[in-house]
Amino acid sequence: MSPRSLVLVLLAALAAAACGSGTPTTTIVPKSDAPVASPTDAPVASPTDAPVATATDAPAGDTAVEIFDNGFRASNLTVAAGSTVTWTNIGDRPHSVRSTDSGFEGSDVLSGGGTYEHTFDAAGTFAYVCGIHASMTGTITVKP
Repeated sequence: MSPRSLVLVLLAALAAAACGSGTPTTTIVPKSDAPVASPTDAPVASPTDAPVATATDAPAGDTAVEIFDNGFRASNLTVAAGSTVTWTNIGDRPHSVRSTDSGFEGSDVLSGGGTYEHTFDAAGTFAYVCGIHASMTGTITVKP
């Protein structure tokens, strides 16, 4: 049976049901040899399949921090004294990097693709925050 014939049979059945004749109507649709896809045949992506951006610790020696629209990746970074850390805004919204204790100067507003670099010469722990989004925080630990 062609798809058009099947549609016509279904429309006739719906029209008969809508008329309200009071007499039960049975419509017989001939069996087709064509395979019918089941809803379970198609792969369905689960919410856990999508990558999720999260704030993370970085391996020692890494000097890059990505700024995304909800946080810093690697938010807890350990570097050697004399290392230059580079923050790069990979998100769409503007962000900035500000020391919470005046441990370093901090950046201006960084649009998407913008970067800020700072060289950490002295050992210590330096907390920072996005000057626009206070919930975005991170720490640079500088080892001698």
